[in-house]
Amino acid sequence: MLRLWPPAFRASHSTDAPPALPRAVLPALHRRHLLRLAGSVASTRLVASAARPLLADGSPSSAVAADSVPSDYVGYALVPRFFPETGHNVDGEFLAYVRHNGGAGEFGYPVTEEFWEPSGASAAGRMVQYFQRARLECDLVTKRVTRSPLGELLVRPQPAVSPAPEARFFTETGHNVMNAFLRHFETAGGVEVLGYPISEEVEENEHVVQWFEYVRLEWWPEHPPAHRVQLGLLGDEHLRRTAQQVPAAAVRRAAPLEPVREWILPPPQPPPARPQPPLLVPILYYHHVPSQQPLRTQIRAFKRAGRTIVPLGRVVDAVRGEATLPPDPLVLTFDDAWESQFQNAAPVLQAEDVPATFFVITRYLSALAGYMTWDQARMLKERGHEVESHSHNHPRLDTLYAADEGAAVAEIWESLAVLESRLGRSRRLFAYPDGRWDDAVVSIVARIYRGAVATGGGALQTQDLMYALRRIKAEPSYAAASLLKQMV
Repeated sequence: MLRLWPPAFRASHSTDAPPALPRAVLPALHRRHLLRLAGSVASTRLVASAARPLLADGSPSSAVAADSVPSDYVGYALVPRFFPETGHNVDGEFLAYVRHNGGAGEFGYPVTEEFWEPSGASAAGRMVQYFQRARLECDLVTKRVTRSPLGELLVRPQPAVSPAPEARFFTETGHNVMNAFLRHFETAGGVEVLGYPISEEVEENEHVVQWFEYVRLEWWPEHPPAHRVQLGLLGDEHLRRTAQQVPAAAVRRAAPLEPVREWILPPPQPPPARPQPPLLVPILYYHHVPSQQPLRTQIRAFKRAGRTIVPLGRVVDAVRGEATLPPDPLVLTFDDAWESQFQNAAPVLQAEDVPATFFVITRYLSALAGYMTWDQARMLKERGHEVESHSHNHPRLDTLYAADEGAAVAEIWESLAVLESRLGRSRRLFAYPDGRWDDAVVSIVARIYRGAVATGGGALQTQDLMYALRRIKAEPSYAAASLLKQMV
């Protein structure tokens, strides 16, 4: 995108794209393009049909349409920055402002690139961009975006009048707003969006119009009822009047910018249903399972000791105060999705009729030798086991977060998006790679997962560590008696 910065600001406001990260993670965006959250893409798109939910590998999802995103969907949409209708880009603060304040219906398409101009309010000046129906300004110090008062700039305010019956009268400017214009004014955001009225209804170019500080409302009776009130093309009109003051490069057709990704997330996880005292629930975690017999011996010993093996999801529900557990519960988890877990652990679990939770590294499935395939992971789930997220690439998330917040977010959220696009809805449980976590990582996990497990030993599970449930290291070669001692 062409950016016409003043020379003094080019270095400190550079918007060059960062070096490409491996395909395995979501590229970290420049500070002007930090990942934004959206509960529903339909309400925030610049062009309603432009954003498409994607799988995390970048391919369009055929399972979810952009205009019918389920309330519990986790994924992201492509947000366009280039608009071929006019040949211009919208980016950064301007893109965020437009998308969250009515989109193309409110502003029209961009008719210039953004460019710098001096400002009496700030020595740093401001960035400006014209749209068909508006002109936006962004203060370079505060980053606050405002609308230029094009109504005031294009027409002289009419003298004040008296209040009219069945109208809303604005003492600030001495004008009335009524009928269809009043209905539009109130639904569109009122004074904050349109400004105060600066005229009564008047006839211009064979249409009834009314001027406001920021816009001109027009009455088009020949249109369908929902579209009879239109916003005038004030951006176009003001640009024609001030064309000599706008850099020629800002008006020329621009090179297209690639779309940016925006996460679509469900509502935040609710707090626990009720306070819950600590629960004594040992959670074992395994990695390689070289053969079947040692694991079978362990499981039978656990059963003889009175342990009832339950899935991790049920324990998380119990910690949240939403479920009960049998006496002496025990959880078996398997990390990393090693193929030996499918070949040797899964048959034993099926024969002994016990559930388990498998934490998979989504990037490794069907990609690296020694790991499961997606078909094998699907078979585990079909057999009644939980298949949950262990990140996308198995990085140390606390270290990654400190270096690149966007990449850490992608590892945690993207892995779930990929997992559920392949296998359907999960229990939304997470295992920290290498058991490493900190408060910043937990805050990202807690946004979409119901619970998470760490390492470090111990069997006492508490609500305050619902996102760092304790686990005990286990391998099939360990003596069952030793593991049983750690469970009390």
